[in-house]
Amino acid sequence: MTLSLVHLDVALAIETPAPNVRRSAGDGSSFRVSAKRLARVSVETDREAGAGEFSDPVMRRLSDALAATEVAHHPHSAILADALRLAILTRRASRQTAAGRNEADGERCRSVRSLQKWRLKRVLQYVDENLAGKVTLQHLAAVAGLSRMHFAAQFRVAVGMRPHEYLLNRRIERAQELLRRADVSLVDVALTVGFQTQAHFTTVFKRFVGDTPYQWRSAYLAQFLPLPRAEVRPS
Repeated sequence: MTLSLVHLDVALAIETPAPNVRRSAGDGSSFRVSAKRLARVSVETDREAGAGEFSDPVMRRLSDALAATEVAHHPHSAILADALRLAILTRRASRQTAAGRNEADGERCRSVRSLQKWRLKRVLQYVDENLAGKVTLQHLAAVAGLSRMHFAAQFRVAVGMRPHEYLLNRRIERAQELLRRADVSLVDVALTVGFQTQAHFTTVFKRFVGDTPYQWRSAYLAQFLPLPRAEVRPS
């Protein structure tokens, strides 16, 4: 792919690895860039940066903005176009890097065996019994009888999420059970499920559920309120 920076009079040649070339998780850059004077590089090559990326809304907006900037007659349009081209390149590079990491994580998970059922049962029971207290990775690994590294990897294979994410998920599920009761304050709910402050509880709850605890409780309790009677007016 060739990226033309018109304002700087520079053309960047970006070389990405071949699809059949495997990279390890420790590899840094997923592409190589070489620069040369712009000479006679067609602007059509710039649009290749966004080609085939329309499934990504960010890339689509950047490509549309670049197309609009290229036809604009503004004193600073060349600078803006160069900035958009660099943004497109950065977006593509970040997506490739993320894809490479996900692939490496998947291969790593496939090479790690799942946590044995009896160990998993003990860990899950320990979590449910200690939601109100401090639960660390060291605690969970000790319950499973494994080192922290081996436990974390095997737990993720068995459950599909990291131990800390599972712990937060269980705390939010328990919080939802308590929020169904109108007589328990939000502060008490937060402390009961292991959060030190109501603000932290609200942040985590909204990340998992999509609403704040107050909004979720209000929507739940509203289901059981009696419907208002229709007012009968004299004829």
